[in-house]
Amino acid sequence: MQRIAVAAIIATGCLAAPVASAQSSVSGSLDNVLAAGQPGPHRVEGNYFTSPTAPAEQKAQPGVAIVGPSTPITMGDNVCTIAVAGTDEAGRAVALTAGHCGGVGAEVRAMDAPAAGVIGKVARVVAGDVAVIELNDHARVAAHYNNVAINQVGGPSPAALQEVCKTGVATGTSCGATINATNDRLLAHLCGSFGDSGAPIYAGNRLLAVLNGGLAGLPACTTPLQGPVHAPTVGTPWAKISADLNRGGVGAGFRPAN
Repeated sequence: MQRIAVAAIIATGCLAAPVASAQSSVSGSLDNVLAAGQPGPHRVEGNYFTSPTAPAEQKAQPGVAIVGPSTPITMGDNVCTIAVAGTDEAGRAVALTAGHCGGVGAEVRAMDAPAAGVIGKVARVVAGDVAVIELNDHARVAAHYNNVAINQVGGPSPAALQEVCKTGVATGTSCGATINATNDRLLAHLCGSFGDSGAPIYAGNRLLAVLNGGLAGLPACTTPLQGPVHAPTVGTPWAKISADLNRGGVGAGFRPAN
């Protein structure tokens, strides 16, 4: 997850899962107990929340990836989360995630469906650090994934202190108060860390924004033992995303899956 300054986005490059350090399995297990207080699985190195796992529907069809809100993906060594999936005006199956997860042409794989292989490629990166993935026949778009269902996008910006939620592969689901919402950025007190980039920020079944960072200078949210003491997360609102999407190309006229 990118670290974002209060005034401007800091370009820090790709989100990569940290490399595991060389340590014994005993000390590694002890570290997990001390840092977590949650049993796991911890699917992104350096994070100690219990990560969401593949839903039963995905396990029943391992050769086709179900792509919906909160589906975990990889692009090379980079781990990210899908915000929403659907179709564009040309009938192409597409999904959105954070732009710093991979550039144009990056191959996308689903963490919960490794047998599906490459499920698509990044077709373009639009305003606000959002990547548009064109999916292939190894993927099926869905309106829901695990406990998240999104079939609407945009609408009014959340008011200050309104509760919003996010779900990502690293830290799971968390909800918190909106701090500030403009046409360019949504800032909310949500737990987010490496692997959560691209996750949906939502209220009910409506996508509000795509998560792409946290405020620099404040601690990232990596363990439940932090409680509320962590950096707020930042997302790009749907109004900004759709304005650039609809200039034409893959993703123009996006409609979420139902």
